[in-house]
Amino acid sequence: MIKVLIADDENIIRRTIRLIGNWEENNMEIIGEAKNGLEAVELIRDKSPALILLDMKMPGYSGEEVLNIIEENNIGSSVIVISGYDDFQFAKVALKYGAVDYILKPIDRNELNRALEQVRKKYSDRPEEKGIVRQKDTTEQIKDRIDREYAENLSLSSLAKEYYMNKDVLSRTFKKKYGVGLTSYINHIRLEQAKAYLLAGYSSTQAAELVGYHDVNYFSRIFKKAYGISPSKYASES
Repeated sequence: MIKVLIADDENIIRRTIRLIGNWEENNMEIIGEAKNGLEAVELIRDKSPALILLDMKMPGYSGEEVLNIIEENNIGSSVIVISGYDDFQFAKVALKYGAVDYILKPIDRNELNRALEQVRKKYSDRPEEKGIVRQKDTTEQIKDRIDREYAENLSLSSLAKEYYMNKDVLSRTFKKKYGVGLTSYINHIRLEQAKAYLLAGYSSTQAAELVGYHDVNYFSRIFKKAYGISPSKYASES
């Protein structure tokens, strides 16, 4: 297993990362959390994580100071840098220390999991990572697209047009292959992700925006229809 350390001073960010990361799929295990730079350095020395998700602005040691300690001590951990600021200086620091990726808050599920996959491939010795990958058909490509870009403005009509397919044919083909309609699948992926954000502490409005619903009332209606409970009640009772 690839050992992972999460270092961020915001509990909501640490919790979000835990909830939305594809840990098992990437053969990863979270072995600790740090809420400041001092704790991060202590855990790095004690647990030797292969991957560190590192916030740039923390009390104690800053993210840059932690990166410097990692380099000076030849620790060799992979690092995904996290920042609440779209600041070129932070991005330069991440590049300087060879970070795998630079992710802005609020954490996007797809960005995080793309970065985790990069790290997993680095450590993987599974043959399928090195062999020839089977070409996916159009329906599989569309499903993968929804899984990655569910928060974008995706619909049956827009996807049919983009992939040069008849809308009715795409709908039938998708349902036959996956047992669910394409529109229902988009909503399912969005709502499942919204549940993770709600559990992490985001409000209904924030969760709705993060997964691609710009009308919180509509989001609340379809959430309740799907799960029999309102988003706010789900968050308070879970």
